[in-house]
Amino acid sequence: MRNIPNYLDDPQQILFWEFDEFILLSIMFGIGIMVNYLGALTLTGLVGIKYYRKIKDRQASGFLLHAMYWYTGIGSSELPPTSKPNPFIRRFF
Repeated sequence: MRNIPNYLDDPQQILFWEFDEFILLSIMFGIGIMVNYLGALTLTGLVGIKYYRKIKDRQASGFLLHAMYWYTGIGSSELPPTSKPNPFIRRFF
């Protein structure tokens, strides 16, 4: 459980979760309703929140967005990304 936010720039909270964690749960809940596996996918969402929170607490702020851009190209201005660099090249000439 997280602490109650003390400042205006703290992340928004909904019940026990921060906003991005709640979005993950609500997506899994919605998919569970659509495919008629509500209990299983809600439980999957809760487990996913647990691991997402562990990753988020260990890494720097914005780590997941940077990793998502680096490995998939999501978030670039080009759709689909046509100039995604090779992640194993460390020097660009």
